[in-house]
Amino acid sequence: MSSTKPSLLFDLGNVLLPIDLDKTYQAFADLSSRYSAQEVKELTHTQSLWAEYESGLQNDDEFRDFLRIALALECSDAQFDQAFSSLLLDFHPGVYNWVGNLAKQFPIFLLSNTSAIHAQQFTQVPLGPQGESLFTLFEKTYFSFNLGMIKPDENIYHHVLQDLSLKPENLVFFDDNFHNIEAAKRVGIDGVLINPSCSLKQIDSYLLQLCS
Repeated sequence: MSSTKPSLLFDLGNVLLPIDLDKTYQAFADLSSRYSAQEVKELTHTQSLWAEYESGLQNDDEFRDFLRIALALECSDAQFDQAFSSLLLDFHPGVYNWVGNLAKQFPIFLLSNTSAIHAQQFTQVPLGPQGESLFTLFEKTYFSFNLGMIKPDENIYHHVLQDLSLKPENLVFFDDNFHNIEAAKRVGIDGVLINPSCSLKQIDSYLLQLCS
């Protein structure tokens, strides 16, 4: 790490926003005429069912129709969106002030594998004293569906570095996914693997050591 004050790049899910994927697998199973929650989970992972959508290569309607066929879903668009968004839990208590305090000390950015349906949900959550979104605190946010690629594709990190005119050694990246962290490290970024059960405390501890 250089002596320059580092920029901080945050993942969203299970870092700043708790998620529970099993809730979405179960919700889809409840709408499926064929598959259990465990089977939905296995199909989602083995066939990377969300990858094209989170990469922006499918629009909302294409994704809904694609999953209706892949998972034998019988549902309206509204029912689909509700089931798909079941994984989104409540933001960590106090996360708005926590991020706000960090923003006074570091340049902060966000990079998330996510979708248009999910982003429409979480970007509207009022967390600030005047109902502000958490995302107003970041200098820039990068959502995979706008970038045409998803983590752990190394190109997504190169894009962020180039867009921000940053050297990799001047960026610290926090993510709860091992493969995403390893890809960032291969690019030269200081990647920190986050434990979702204590993410904010872990980041505080890391930054305290970094700046001491």
